[in-house]
Amino acid sequence: MTNNNKHIRWRSLEVGDLILKLRTTTGRDMPPRKLDSNWEGPFIIRNALGPNTYKLARQDGTLLSRTWNDNDLRKFYS
Repeated sequence: MTNNNKHIRWRSLEVGDLILKLRTTTGRDMPPRKLDSNWEGPFIIRNALGPNTYKLARQDGTLLSRTWNDNDLRKFYS
């Protein structure tokens, strides 16, 4: 049996990192258009609540109301 994941580098997100979050359509008046980006941000990771669970804040410091899973986040490189 071969290990297919041996060349994958697992990403680690830390408090203070800039990230992009997956855009959700809940709470919006209009669904995203065909060519709209699926990601929005950048946001700042404020708290690591558990394994792969994070609390985010906007760049002006206001916290977002929900928590986010690692699967819905992508590291932002400027």
